[in-house]
Amino acid sequence: MKARLALASFVALVMLYPLVVRGSYPLGVGIITGALAAGTVGFVLLLGYAHQLALGQAGFCMVGGYASAILCVQYKWDPLLALLAGAAAAMAVAWAIATPILKLRGFVLAMASLALHLILVVVAFEAPFTGGALGTYGVPKFAAVGLPLTADLAYYYAVWTLVLAFVGIGLAIDRSRIGRALKAIAASETAALSVGIDILRHKAQMFVLSAGMASVCGSLAVHYLRAMDPNVFGFAFSLNFITAVIVGGLQSIWGGVVGAALITGMRELLRGLSLPLWEGVIMGALTVVVLIAFRYGFAGFLSRLYDRFANRRGATRVALVEPDARALAPIAQPAALEVQGACRSFGALRAVNDVSFTLAAGAVGAVIGPNGAGKTTLFNLVCGYQPLDAGVVLLDGRSIERLLPNQIAALGVGRTFQNLQLFDNMSVLENVMCGTHRHLLNPRAATEQARAALAFVGLAGAQTLAPGALAFGHQRLVEIARALAFAPRLLLMDEPASGLNDSETERLGELVLRIAALGVTVLLVEHDMRLVMGLADHVVVMHHGEKIAGGAPDAIRRERAVIDAYLGVEEHAAS
Repeated sequence: MKARLALASFVALVMLYPLVVRGSYPLGVGIITGALAAGTVGFVLLLGYAHQLALGQAGFCMVGGYASAILCVQYKWDPLLALLAGAAAAMAVAWAIATPILKLRGFVLAMASLALHLILVVVAFEAPFTGGALGTYGVPKFAAVGLPLTADLAYYYAVWTLVLAFVGIGLAIDRSRIGRALKAIAASETAALSVGIDILRHKAQMFVLSAGMASVCGSLAVHYLRAMDPNVFGFAFSLNFITAVIVGGLQSIWGGVVGAALITGMRELLRGLSLPLWEGVIMGALTVVVLIAFRYGFAGFLSRLYDRFANRRGATRVALVEPDARALAPIAQPAALEVQGACRSFGALRAVNDVSFTLAAGAVGAVIGPNGAGKTTLFNLVCGYQPLDAGVVLLDGRSIERLLPNQIAALGVGRTFQNLQLFDNMSVLENVMCGTHRHLLNPRAATEQARAALAFVGLAGAQTLAPGALAFGHQRLVEIARALAFAPRLLLMDEPASGLNDSETERLGELVLRIAALGVTVLLVEHDMRLVMGLADHVVVMHHGEKIAGGAPDAIRRERAVIDAYLGVEEHAAS
């Protein structure tokens, strides 16, 4: 219902604007606003979803603008074909630079993208085919395959029809597995890697798509302005993109459209009040106010306002149910793990030093030791989050130590974390659905697998809640359910009992046994000795980065080195 209302409101406002606000100048403002909105939809996907801050988005507008101007003026191309050619060129440039530039982060990425824009500006000034500083003039009005749109009103509706098409593309992505992957990346790249999401690939996809939409923005604007020169899409135009998506809403596809309309309307209002010099101050203040008072932008504010009036807040407490041990199918082929001579140093600190052990397929293993022993570092080495200085990690005899975390996950290695890594921008069900990313492409199958995983851990009543609405122990279960939806052959659980009370720890032990009964090989890092001794078939003890003992739990608890380094006399007597 909310989606239909948003669409109806969009269509009504677009249709009524030229009828209510008459005149050629307001109509031109509507056309330029639509062109900007076409670009901001793609920028929401890049900045709001993929979390890539690019300050040079106007550079891709230049590619589209010059493609339309040069092809239409010098080569007499049809404007629609020139627009498509410009979009293809911008996407090709983005694809060519995506891999190196998206390895950068934060401020460095922003500067690199700005550098690309500046390079394009220099090319526009110096290259003879662009017309130099004077640019290219005489750009024809837009036409679609020979059908001219000579009237500005017809062009206005054509521009906003294209904006609606881009919104449709954005909404389709938002509701797809790619959309979930992007939200997961935005919330926690570490957890996204653990479920097999290829972060660089999805970032590159949004970078290329946003470049194409920005190019279309440039082409649409140029056909209205009837000219193109190096100053049309300067750095200030890139700031328009950023301001629009912040004001409109970073986490909403509609946010780019709302933001484009708001900042353009505000700018025209200031000009009408003869206050153009205050534009920068007021727009900056508006951005700060939105960041403080409207965390999700105006589009997000309107969405939450609708939810409140429509009483769609839903349940606020979890209805616990008995875990369903038959909800998940058994694993056909559990994995065996072997670590040989693993070493990892951080400067002069030897975090892991020559650690070796073997865990049989279908077994439950545990790594124990005092804080700082190197247990979590060992997990990170097995899962590919940190590189080995020396040694080998074998999964079913295959060497995996040189693979990336998402590549290791694709082999069936799941993981939970010492510090919770949930996706707070999605519901509990969507969190768990992210676990199906690597092996279930069908949305219905992914939903059923996620529901089964939640039923398996006893959280079938929490599907629609946000993870932050749950108690800490239930959040642990959500993370485990996500790992189980992943259908792991080997599951690494880093201190799963941390922060749990006695009854929750007891239920966790029962859950681990149910997971092992599915045929999953389980490796725990844990400090709760009663839990470890009751679950593990094989225990590895670490101290100061070294393995000091390994074997069956009964043998480990009698080892003098283990008692002195970790268990202590009282703990040993209690066990």
